[in-house]
Amino acid sequence: MRARRTCSASVLLVLFAFARAGLLAAQVPPDGPLQTIEREAIRDAMAEAAERGYSLTASTNSTRFTTSVIFSLVRQAMAESLDEFPLLLDHSDWYEAYREVTGLAPQDVPEFVALLNEDGQDVIIDYRPSRTAVQVKEGPEPELVLNVTASWPKEPGGQDKYSFVDTTTSPRMKVTNKRFIRYRLLDFGDMVVQDEIKGVSGRPLGGALGTLFSIIGEGDAKQTRFAISDDGLMVTYSTAKKSLFSVHPLTLTFPDGTVGMDFPEERIDLREIADQLKQPLKIEYETPNEIALP
Repeated sequence: MRARRTCSASVLLVLFAFARAGLLAAQVPPDGPLQTIEREAIRDAMAEAAERGYSLTASTNSTRFTTSVIFSLVRQAMAESLDEFPLLLDHSDWYEAYREVTGLAPQDVPEFVALLNEDGQDVIIDYRPSRTAVQVKEGPEPELVLNVTASWPKEPGGQDKYSFVDTTTSPRMKVTNKRFIRYRLLDFGDMVVQDEIKGVSGRPLGGALGTLFSIIGEGDAKQTRFAISDDGLMVTYSTAKKSLFSVHPLTLTFPDGTVGMDFPEERIDLREIADQLKQPLKIEYETPNEIALP
């Protein structure tokens, strides 16, 4: 576990352009205006996701949870025609909304959430058509394309990355986050894809997955595809690379966060989902996923 430290407030949160009632309030960071999503809207989106019955304290469910919240907030902003500027998820609003929904005391908040708040890791979501246009060369057309950036402010002597071992998962996971994390987020309706992932690496520390990743060591995440079964199981097909090697684990995540590679023989539906996730998909992005941050 990394050493604890105190983070100053992000300069993204200092310069206010104007206040706005409802879902968003606009701010002006160094790269231009952002629209900050209100804590109440984040809490409502989290509460909606929580109704689906999976554990919100297991880090193996965090991608599913975060993605659901982001899609909900973006679609609400789109319905209100608020697509002029990227959206900002403030780390403290996310943390407090999470605590409200889960009912957890600060000392009980899982480390993967607590660290985001401690470091001041804000999330910017760019959903403007001019920045998210794609050309599908092979595969289905996405219903929604987003550019996502997560980062914490640079400080003198501050860390550019940190690692921790998540002991709440089965198997245990070693996770490394860099100061800048960027990825594309695509919703296909029956499948979600995180593409062009930069800044995240890790490996399972036990079980069949641990044996698989022992081939290449700690791999850099490149792409993740997942879909949810009718009874709430998550099937994930991922790509991780290290040097010239790559692995493509196909995993099953249960609502409690347990992850495995064994699919029950009687679950034909899960096999069908897996086959769908493995289908060829080639997408070209017309603009880079880059927003200048401090």
